Amino acid sequence: ALPDVDSPVTPGAGGEHTVAAGFLTVPAARLAAEGEHDLLLEECFGPVTVVARYQDEDEVRGVLSRLPGNLTATVQLSSGEVAGEGSGAELLGAVTPLAGRVLVNGWPTGVAVAAAQHHGGPYPATTSTSTSVGGTAVERWLRPVAYQGVPEALLPAELRDANPLGLPRRFNGVLER
Repeated sequence: ALPDVDSPVTPGAGGEHTVAAGFLTVPAARLAAEGEHDLLLEECFGPVTVVARYQDEDEVRGVLSRLPGNLTATVQLSSGEVAGEGSGAELLGAVTPLAGRVLVNGWPTGVAVAAAQHHGGPYPATTSTSTSVGGTAVERWLRPVAYQGVPEALLPAELRDANPLGLPRRFNGVLER
């Protein structure tokens, strides 16, 4: 157990082969300084929430300066901050470099497999521009190969000028089929 870390909600068992949610609170000052609480700054895959209780905006900045790259970052803003009043824009600017997906007044659940969806982030959240969802997801299984000086007859069918497979592709920048 770490000093000053509370679990105000006791997770209930969800039954066999399930995970119970974790909910922890900690003073932001514990996270802003390097030490034994660093474990709480690491991204955790699963239903775990760490709430940092802060005294002022300097403590918020201190914690944000220590966060590693993450898949998502969520900022809960007041109606005034959403309208541009207060420090909402500054806070949003501070979390943007920390994540591949930034949410305002939402919850980072339900990743859609859609072309506009991105689910990655700066290191260590991901080390690649492609992830498991979104328009570039297939790139996880691709390996670029450059063919130089290879006769047309020896190229894979999908790379031949005649396009015998009828694949949609770009040739000299022009979409063709």
